Amino acid sequence: MVTGIMVLPLLVGLLLSAAPASAHESDDPTEGLTYLTEEFRPFNYTENGRPTGLAVILLKQIWQEMGVPEQPIRVMPWARIYDAAQLDRHTMIFSVYRTEEREKSFKWVGPIVQGRLALFALRVRHLAVNSLRDLAGRRIASLRDTAATIKILRVGLAPTYASRAEHAVQLLESGRVDAVAMDIFRFRRATTAMGIPQDTFETVWVLSEDFLYYAFSRDTADPLIARFQRALDAVTRRPLYRNLLNFYIN
Repeated sequence: MVTGIMVLPLLVGLLLSAAPASAHESDDPTEGLTYLTEEFRPFNYTENGRPTGLAVILLKQIWQEMGVPEQPIRVMPWARIYDAAQLDRHTMIFSVYRTEEREKSFKWVGPIVQGRLALFALRVRHLAVNSLRDLAGRRIASLRDTAATIKILRVGLAPTYASRAEHAVQLLESGRVDAVAMDIFRFRRATTAMGIPQDTFETVWVLSEDFLYYAFSRDTADPLIARFQRALDAVTRRPLYRNLLNFYIN
């Protein structure tokens, strides 16, 4: 018997092999959007020169549900796409944590999946954190403009910015910082890629548990947001969505 998970790689391959639609005139507002994403496994990343991942495949399914030809997706550094969605018109970025701090900066379609923003430390350090006040004077590494960073800045903590997740983990492992503020997916991917056992670290404080979404610039028309949301809701009710979660997350 062939299960959904066994055929998922084939389905993914078929989706990725589909050629982008040729440029043409259209009155469909979905085709006037700029779609931006970053390297953020397992949701969006480049493989064989093309964007892929859970959120990319889900977006392609949304387009199909809406009757929209496949659109170009540009992969850029996070800081650039985050600024673009706030400053440029008709832009959608993903995958983005929908947090209290960001709520009014974008319009939202989701959720894609739930995540966690937390502070991680070396287990051997036995860093005791009963409140964020305990971190006053501590050195905390984070990535610029990420959801975890915004949360620690809000409480008055000044982070040491790392260029990427692996750099933050290196700072932690070498003792140059006391903790790393990051989402759990990015942290686990970085430590796994570096070959460091997961039990080397512990979560010392959970900043929040939020969902990842597709985030649209504020000028995006509400009817278009509602159209995307209806399409996503239809897609996530299908077995393929559960198979995607099992393949990429579980």
